[in-house]
Amino acid sequence: MDTMVSRNDRSFQVVDVQVGRIRPEPGLARQRDRGGHRELCRSIERFGVLTPITVRPASDGTGDYLLIKGQGRTLACRMLGVETIPALVVDEEYAENEKVQQFLVENVARLRMRPVDRALLIARARQSGEETADVARRFGVSAATVRRLEAQLDGASTSEVAALRTGKVNLTLHAVIARHVPSEERPDVVTAVAQYSVRPKDIEALFIGIGWRHLVDLGPDHRRQRLLLLTWACGILDGLPPGPPKERVRQVALALPLRFGGGDGSTLSLVAGR
Repeated sequence: MDTMVSRNDRSFQVVDVQVGRIRPEPGLARQRDRGGHRELCRSIERFGVLTPITVRPASDGTGDYLLIKGQGRTLACRMLGVETIPALVVDEEYAENEKVQQFLVENVARLRMRPVDRALLIARARQSGEETADVARRFGVSAATVRRLEAQLDGASTSEVAALRTGKVNLTLHAVIARHVPSEERPDVVTAVAQYSVRPKDIEALFIGIGWRHLVDLGPDHRRQRLLLLTWACGILDGLPPGPPKERVRQVALALPLRFGGGDGSTLSLVAGR
């Protein structure tokens, strides 16, 4: 099979793809209804795959494909020993939009998603123009939750999303950072905080204790100094014994130096003129 299919004023090729070269797209795994899956297997065994699946080429140079849509058909072919399956091969941009639409159209409650994947999808749905009430109903959350996640993840950088998806920063910790840090500085702050094992309550207390918002008001010329201060403070917090956040931040303050060494060998002072 080698045909062209038009989707949203764009043309994509339908080709026969080796089933063994198809890998699941992260975050798209879903629980299967056993009865429905057996029926699908019988249908494919008798008639073949009538509707192409949707895939995109993997970016790792392996020649594999990432599965966007059609998990049931692909799994059935694998179980039946079918070697190839018709697939609509799309680019990464189209694949991202297709994933969003798939999630929103299907019953989201059936999907086995991590909280971070669900949160990112909710934010993306709002960015795509879906009404707050509709998103809330579809995902089974409150409208307030939708608005909170939309505000928290609005403008999230690629590095922030990566940190969330890999678990280096959880949603609660990211929410604290988003409340205190301007979006243009968030990627650096997330990277700094992700190096250490710190609790959201401690970071909240730390931002308040060091007057982070006042430090931000000093402007971009002092961005490096405040990032060095935060990185150092997180390292101290990580090494402290458990305790109330305010007490832990007090311990950080007692250890506060007046100078920090930069990564390039330079020395930065927290006090003007030093």
